[in-house]
Amino acid sequence: MSETQGFFGRATRYARALARWIKAGRLVRDEAEIKRIFESFCEPCEDYVEGHCRFCGCHVNLLTAAPLNKIAMATEECPLEKWGNQHI
Repeated sequence: MSETQGFFGRATRYARALARWIKAGRLVRDEAEIKRIFESFCEPCEDYVEGHCRFCGCHVNLLTAAPLNKIAMATEECPLEKWGNQHI
């Protein structure tokens, strides 16, 4: 397993995502947008496994609590370019 896919790589990516989100003013997607993204892109994706993205390692789910769900953080996007931060 490479470092980018390992614990430290995931922790580093999460820390950067959290910093971007905080710096931008903690912008969040609304519940309907979270549901649309999750059901349309994440849940059917082959890289979605047990509540997280196997590709980037982030948690993706229906929670509206942004630090617990990458989709909820409006500053973030799919690394596979399936959904984006077009709301920023």
